[in-house]
Amino acid sequence: GNTTTSTNTYREDIPLPLLVACSASAGALASWITSPLDMAKLRLQVQRGRIAASGNTGTQIYYKNMLDCLVQTFAKDGLRGLFRGAGARVLHFAPATTITMTCYEKCRLFYSNLLSPDHH
Repeated sequence: GNTTTSTNTYREDIPLPLLVACSASAGALASWITSPLDMAKLRLQVQRGRIAASGNTGTQIYYKNMLDCLVQTFAKDGLRGLFRGAGARVLHFAPATTITMTCYEKCRLFYSNLLSPDHH
């Protein structure tokens, strides 16, 4: 009969349009969800830069840490403040994730087929 093993299933190719759509969606969603963390990191970096540039004389510290920055931003600007800049982040990371995941899948398939014991 016609039986398919799990190793043969793993070597099946995903149609390119589906692979690109899934990769782009994953990159867009992941970058949007983590956007508040990136926003807080950026604000803390700017704050640290200002402190270093002033020689720590009279520079006000707005945020104690990442969580404090997220809490203060939410208190002041709500969800909109937490996701400020998310669109630009998605536009940056979605294409990079799409390229990475698509190349990974194509390389995985190529090497899986090349190195498989039943390869002729």
